[in-house]
Amino acid sequence: MKDEALRVTWLCLEWPTIDKHVGGVGRYTHRLGGEISREVRLTVVSGPNPRPIDGVEFVEMSLPTSRLGRYYAAAVLARKLVRETAPDVVHSHGDDWALRHQAPLVRSFYGTSWGEAMSSTGLRRLNHVVLAGTEWISKQRSDLRIGIAPESADWFDCHAVMPPFVAPELVEGARKSSQPTVAFIGAHQGRKQGWLAEKIVGDLRDRSPQSPRLIVVGPQDDAANWAPWVEHHAGLDDREVAALVTSAWILISPSTYEGFGIPILEALAHSTRVVALSNPGSNYIAGEGSHGLPLVVEDSAEELAQAVQRALTNPPDLANDERGAARQLVATMEREGSASRLVAFYRELARDAGAR
Repeated sequence: MKDEALRVTWLCLEWPTIDKHVGGVGRYTHRLGGEISREVRLTVVSGPNPRPIDGVEFVEMSLPTSRLGRYYAAAVLARKLVRETAPDVVHSHGDDWALRHQAPLVRSFYGTSWGEAMSSTGLRRLNHVVLAGTEWISKQRSDLRIGIAPESADWFDCHAVMPPFVAPELVEGARKSSQPTVAFIGAHQGRKQGWLAEKIVGDLRDRSPQSPRLIVVGPQDDAANWAPWVEHHAGLDDREVAALVTSAWILISPSTYEGFGIPILEALAHSTRVVALSNPGSNYIAGEGSHGLPLVVEDSAEELAQAVQRALTNPPDLANDERGAARQLVATMEREGSASRLVAFYRELARDAGAR
C-alpha cells in the first residue's frame, strides 16, 4: 500500500526528456521511479519536458546549455526547487553539492568523476577533476551513501551497494537477426569509444562474406559521425531499444570507463551475448556471474576484436547453460537493487529524523 505520508524528493537532472536520447542512468531512474512511486509520495526535480510517470509529481527547471552552467550553476538553481517540495527525505542522483541539509539526504554515486577524468582528455578531463571535488562535498554531507558497484562504494565509503538495475520489459516473440548483428549503445567519441566498435565490425565486414551489421543506439546529433553502413537509431523508448538488443547476436561495450555498465546487464537480460573492454563496471558484472555467463571481458582493443569475431561464429541463440547463468545474475542484481530495499532506507531515515 502506498504511504502518502512519506514525501520523497528526487533530484535527478538526468531524468529522461521526451523525444531525446536517454542514457543508462536516465532509463534506470525512470524505471525505478515508477516502482518507488507505488510505495511513497514521489516528487522529481528534473530538467525540462520530463518523461512522465503516473503518480509522480515533477518540478521542471531549465538547464543551462554551457558546460559551466550545466554542471555547476544548475546545482545552485536546483537548491531552491528541492527545498520548496518540503520533503521528508531527499534522494540525489547527482548535482547536489549546493543543497541545504533540510532533510535526510540519500546520495547515489554512479561511478566516480575521478575515474571518468582518468579516461578523458582536454576540457572534459578538467571538468571531471573539478566534479570529483563536488562529489567529495556530497560524500561529506549525505546521510546515506549508495554505490552502484564496489568501485564507487569503496571510493565514497558507501553504506550500501545497489546495482542500478530494474529489469527491462522483455520483447515477446523477438528473434535474433538472420544476419550476424552487433549492437552498440552510446556515442561515437568519448569514453564509450563507438569508433572502436565501428572499426572492429568494419574490419570484419571487409573479411567476412556474411557482412555483419552494426546497429547503434545513440544521440541524434551524433548520427553524422558514423559510417553510412552503420544503422544508427535515436530517440527510442525502452521497448524499441529492447527489440534491437534482443535481435543482436552480441552487444559490444568498448568503453574505457563504466561505474557499472547498465547496457551489459540489460543485454544479458535480453539473452544477448556481450563482449566488453575491461573497466570497473564490466569486471564487477563478470565477477558476479556464474560459470557459463555469456560475457567476455578483454584487456585490449586487439583482444576485444578477436572476441567479437569468435562470438559471431557461435549460434546466435544462447545455450542452456548461458541462458541459465544470465538469468541467475539478472535476478540477483534486480533483487539487490530493488525499490523495496530503497524504500526501507527512506523509512528508516525519516523515522530517525522524527519526520514520521
